[in-house]
Amino acid sequence: MKNLTAVKQTSKDAKQERRKKYADLAIQGTNNSSIASKRSVELLYLPKLGSANNFQRDKNDKLLEYFKFFVPKKIKRSPCINRGYWLRLFAIRSRLNSIIEQTPQDKKIVVINLGCGYDPLPFQLLDTNNIQSQQYHDRVSFIDIDYSDLLKIKIELIKTIPELSKIIGLFEDNDYVDKSNVDFLTTPNYLARPCNLNDSKMYSILLNECQLYDPNIVKVFIAEVSLAYMKPERSDSIIEESSKMENSHFIILEQLIPNGPFEPFSKQMLAHFKRNDSPLQSVLKYNTIESQIQRFNKLGFAYVNVGDMFQLWESANEVTKNELLKVEPFDELEEFHLFCHHYVLCHATNYKGFTFTQGFLFDRPMFETDLAVDEDYQLLEWECAINRKFGDAAVAGNDVFYMGGSNPYRVNEVLQLSIDHDKMDIKSIEVSSSEVPVPRMCHTFTTLCKNDQLLLIGGRKAPHQGLSDNWIFDIKKKEWSMIQSLSKTRFRHSACNLPDGNVLILGGVTEGPVMLLYNVTKKVFRDVTPKHGFFQKSLVSAGLAFDFVSNQGVILGGGYMDQTTVSDKAIIFKYNPEDVIEPITVVKKLQHPLFQRYGSQIKYITPKKLLIVGGTSPSRLFDQTNSIISLDPQSETLTSIPISRRIWEDHSLMLAGFNLVTTATGIIHIIGGGATCYGFGSVTNLGLRLIANTKERSCLDSNGCQLAM
Repeated sequence: MKNLTAVKQTSKDAKQERRKKYADLAIQGTNNSSIASKRSVELLYLPKLGSANNFQRDKNDKLLEYFKFFVPKKIKRSPCINRGYWLRLFAIRSRLNSIIEQTPQDKKIVVINLGCGYDPLPFQLLDTNNIQSQQYHDRVSFIDIDYSDLLKIKIELIKTIPELSKIIGLFEDNDYVDKSNVDFLTTPNYLARPCNLNDSKMYSILLNECQLYDPNIVKVFIAEVSLAYMKPERSDSIIEESSKMENSHFIILEQLIPNGPFEPFSKQMLAHFKRNDSPLQSVLKYNTIESQIQRFNKLGFAYVNVGDMFQLWESANEVTKNELLKVEPFDELEEFHLFCHHYVLCHATNYKGFTFTQGFLFDRPMFETDLAVDEDYQLLEWECAINRKFGDAAVAGNDVFYMGGSNPYRVNEVLQLSIDHDKMDIKSIEVSSSEVPVPRMCHTFTTLCKNDQLLLIGGRKAPHQGLSDNWIFDIKKKEWSMIQSLSKTRFRHSACNLPDGNVLILGGVTEGPVMLLYNVTKKVFRDVTPKHGFFQKSLVSAGLAFDFVSNQGVILGGGYMDQTTVSDKAIIFKYNPEDVIEPITVVKKLQHPLFQRYGSQIKYITPKKLLIVGGTSPSRLFDQTNSIISLDPQSETLTSIPISRRIWEDHSLMLAGFNLVTTATGIIHIIGGGATCYGFGSVTNLGLRLIANTKERSCLDSNGCQLAM
């Protein structure tokens, strides 16, 4: 019996060991994806950046490549992933720069890279040919720490690649190579040491062996998405052990879930790592910036500077950002916002003489607003699986017409959505005309009042291929006909109906006028940009709505061409068709942090209430209570239309690239939309609807035309 018990225990232990080994390999596998993405940045971004923003150039201004030794293939990632990984490189480099700038010349600096993977950071900074790293030469040494299996591969590569061996002073005929330990490497300025970071005792012994307890040595610990996969108590042990050494810094870059695990991007990110058998663990406990500050304070680092990655983007100087904007066409700002708010950069130190200086200090104030709940309306699930984003929708009669968009490829299809209470029929319209618009996205599609016609304006193909052509779609004939083109290409603009049947067009990515008026009778466009200072620059992806009863319109949020600044204003304006010089005049300007939205959609529910839905922000991640809000422009009162727990947790939700439409029954539908969540996969918005809890209904029909009451 005892033997049988022993056999069972041995078998159980073996299974646990295999499971642990598999989990370790899965975590190591995340390194391969990361290093490949950084190679994409090295190939695309770094050759196009000037010396001030480059990490690796020689005295002849030739690009030096280091990632190629670990990723020999030419890798090309999406624009958002490229920008995100450039930002990750910039994050680590900028924190190191801030440390070396304040460290006396006679102080030795040791950088300890925890979970180093194939990161070539030591070679970037130690290479004497790299003039971009001159301040590090002869001052810094490195210790790479990771799993034994991974280090064996990395060390073998270093030994067989002359360029890398030379940088760290490794030669075949010297005594630096310990042939009895294939996962060890020792040179005067570079050490590679195996350690399972889940074992804090092993880690402590390693630090002691490396003589890092000397207070005269400045220690810089880097954990770039390496502790996130560990249980929080184990990652905490590593941080706490590191804090026991005087004059230490700890730089951590890892995922963040500031609005909990069910926020759409967070949900997708957590599911991705779980599917890959490398679930995020510490992140679930330390999910906010404030919790990270408390974490490091508790573990021995009294001085902490923490921000998300968009704060890092904002901290880059204008020259840097302008250079980055020119590297490749980029039109994924919503996705970039979402990515940045889900990664945290923390620099902690136990050295009281260190100062987080201007340019490196994260000091963005956060304004949290408790909103009263709007009891007049409720949000309900509504499945409208059109699988499109960044198209546009218009209502004619009882039906919704949705044109173009991406799925993920751009299309020029017109969908007809017949909505009847809880039933919906989706069909693709077979167009009878031979001439049709090219596939596009980020355009507008607007109903022409009292007509069975829909107006298509602009849009784009690729981000650098804006369109200037305009079309009218005849619903009865199912025919497209081209009308006057714009003088300049325009996309990510907004459009709305006006009481006289004309159409107002606002902003977008364009070199044309900020505001245009389309005359439906004459079929011509004219510049009606107000002289007000607010309209000096074109607003991109701003919300636009007009109320016929009050004869007032609203412009809300929207960004600018710098892809950093997003307006936090709501502009109330009037329309006077009799004024041929300035038909649009500003009535008043409202300002609120929750107005700072890029890509939101707005619509009047009643003449006294405006619905504001979705979008993304540079300063915050919207949650259950403020993703959808209502505004009384007269009293300037904001209220929340909360997303119920059931919808938040179980419904496929992504309020980017979507549309708002109001049917003749007064029900507002949220259709289409979605986003690619960095490298974690895409989320498609299945649809929602907003209904009134009272008998009061909107006095606007679906086209924005006044109903007979």
